Amino acid sequence: MKENYSLILTNKINEQMQLDLSGAFYELFPFQKLKCFNIEKSRDRVYNQTNTLLTMLLTMVEKDKSLQTSVNLFSFIHENNRKELDELDRQIKAEYENPSQPRKPGRPRESIGRVAKSKTKEISFDTSGYSKARQRIPIELIKMVFEDSKNNIKPEIGIWYGRRVFITDGSFLQLQDTEAIKEVFRASTNQGYPKGLFQGIIEQGIGTVFNFALGSDSKSELELIYEMIDTIPRGSLLLADDLYNCFSIFSLLEERDVKIIVPGKRVRNYEVIERIGEGDEIVQIKKSTDSKWLKGKKLVTDKLLLRRIEYNSVYEEGKKNILYTSLLDKKISKEEIILKYESRWDIEISIREIKTIMDINIVRSKSPDTTYKEVYSAIIAYNYVRKIIAKSTETSAFSPEGDIIQKCYQDNKHIFVDKLGRTYSRWSPGRNGYNITEDTKACNSKTS
Repeated sequence: MKENYSLILTNKINEQMQLDLSGAFYELFPFQKLKCFNIEKSRDRVYNQTNTLLTMLLTMVEKDKSLQTSVNLFSFIHENNRKELDELDRQIKAEYENPSQPRKPGRPRESIGRVAKSKTKEISFDTSGYSKARQRIPIELIKMVFEDSKNNIKPEIGIWYGRRVFITDGSFLQLQDTEAIKEVFRASTNQGYPKGLFQGIIEQGIGTVFNFALGSDSKSELELIYEMIDTIPRGSLLLADDLYNCFSIFSLLEERDVKIIVPGKRVRNYEVIERIGEGDEIVQIKKSTDSKWLKGKKLVTDKLLLRRIEYNSVYEEGKKNILYTSLLDKKISKEEIILKYESRWDIEISIREIKTIMDINIVRSKSPDTTYKEVYSAIIAYNYVRKIIAKSTETSAFSPEGDIIQKCYQDNKHIFVDKLGRTYSRWSPGRNGYNITEDTKACNSKTS
């Protein structure tokens, strides 16, 4: 990964979100794959699955994510479709009326044929039709679009010693307080709104979400990453925090030739096998107990070789930091491994962007099905924005001395927070809202 590349993308993301992304989303949206998707036959609707899903994605980059905003966005899509139908109809009529044009066998067409009248008229701005259309979209279709969205447009970005680099971490999302939500996302305590644990795997460099899982807050990050380990490409490198300094994780990843770098904040028993250099040695660790989240799966080995690296902290004088990695290649120096792990901060930037800039810190949907669809839509839209930014920053200059936070976030935002740390709007309980006073506006105008 190029130095500061992820920060360049972060610096650009808010600027890109303010633009009209409909054209860019059209270029990235897999229309042809949706045509090949096995969709149950139904009547020809204005809110068909393709148009509805595209509208859901465009809504996720809007500040106002209400149903009315979605319908307003859909009106633009509908008008584009009407123009295409009108153009096709004009071409067919011109072909029919042109005497010099050789006639094709069969009865000549005088128009585009059978098209639902609703598609040739202006749409209603009532939100009920769109709301029902969202519910009709199968989750499998959204997952297929997500799989397409994570394709790396620049495979060379982020490659480190021939390995693709991924970063993982988890964070909580606040969900709506409905019985259906609480039934699926059972809370570990009875206090506060239901929460969902979002576990993401981010591809370093371009910053797209490669995979994610959403579970209840009673689950652990290790349980969720276990469900996704088989999706991590073989021969990759994973950067994670101290929670993943676990024999089971080391073993499962080694089965797929996926290497990992984690900090060693906890005391671990090990046997030194070989000393490579100062604070750099090959050690052997043994399995102690079976992890409960393995659910009975047997590991292929009880012993593993790791590389243990010890170095002075640059943040706390006199403190020693420790890294464990399954990278045993001596050609990769100790310093390079340390620098690569320090770049793990990218995951904090990405998780922050997904939750705050994409505004899914609080998920608005009131059923488990639409909750998954909303999160999937946000991730797909985020991946699209990342790809758009990656293209737009090919020749960007960026100074590491620049204040990223000031450029990416609005100052002096008044957000209502209750005693449990939940953010909400005074006029719309359970949703994220901002109370922009006249004083705040004045401060914002000075900082802009």
